[in-house]
Parts: sequence; structure tokens; C-alpha cells
Amino acid sequence: MVGIKGNRRTLYSKKVIIDAFLLLLQEKNLNKITVTEICKEADINRGTFYSYYNDPFDLMRSIEDEMIENMMSKINNSGDESLHGVLNLIIENKEFCKIILNEKSSSRVFNTILNFTYENSIAEKKQLPNANNTYLEYYFSYSTGGTIEVIRKWLNDDMKIPVEEVVQILESMYVT
Repeated sequence: MVGIKGNRRTLYSKKVIIDAFLLLLQEKNLNKITVTEICKEADINRGTFYSYYNDPFDLMRSIEDEMIENMMSKINNSGDESLHGVLNLIIENKEFCKIILNEKSSSRVFNTILNFTYENSIAEKKQLPNANNTYLEYYFSYSTGGTIEVIRKWLNDDMKIPVEEVVQILESMYVT
């Protein structure tokens, strides 16, 4: 049955659409990608595309929403498990993560994750001596910026070092 969530044909169609879209995103900006280009690259007809998505922006939102949901579930784990989980998720979604980490405008995925982690980080660091709001905001900007840059470098280096080593690098940077 076409269109039923979880149906093999539906899963296949969505996968080829997403793969084609990610390939196009490597070449051009989102606002320059057309449904026709996605369909041609995915070797599907426009009706198939429109049965799942309204336009390329809707497709991007759908991919971002799924990534946000998956990352949030990993972040809700505690300690090393959380960071390992996020890095493994990045490995599984390498091409998409490269795109969103290297785009000039902010990614909705990372803005959502950063907003979520901001409150937890601020609450955790409030117990530090001399930790006023200004200090905490700058600390958060510094630590998240550094984390994102380490992950970006790791991705752009084709993830040559293992996840465990990236975790150690990140943890060693944030010893308070």
C-alpha cells in the first residue's frame, strides 16, 4: 500500500528523495533547488515527491526535524553516552551534517540543540565561583563554539579519528 508509513515502497521513495536532495545541497543553496531537479536526480516523478513533501523547504524541515528528534534523544542520555550517541548520529548522517555545519546561515538543528543545552549548561555552571550571568553566557558561547568547530573539523577530515578520541578531546577542553 503506497503512502502508508513504514511501507517498504514509501521508505524507499523517501530515501531516494532525501539522497538526491542532499546531493543537490552539496552543489547549491536550498533556495536554488527545485522539485524538478530533486525528481530528476532521484529518478522519480513529481507526484511521488508531492505525496510526501510540499517543496524543497518542507523536505529540509522534515530532515531537520528528524535529526533534532534523534539528537535530543541522544542528549537526554547522561555523560559519555550522550556525546558518543551524538557523534555516532553524526556519522550516520555524515552528508547532512557536513551541509548544516558548513552552511553560512545558522542551522535550525544546531540552534534548537544549543537552545536546549543552554539552560542545562547555565544551571550546571552557576555553582562556579564568580559565575554571574555575563560570565555564564560567554562561557556557553565559547564552549559551544569550540565543540561545533571540533565536530566540523572532524567531519571535514572525513572522521579519520574514532569517536572515543573525539570524546576525549572534547572532554579535556571542558575540565573546570
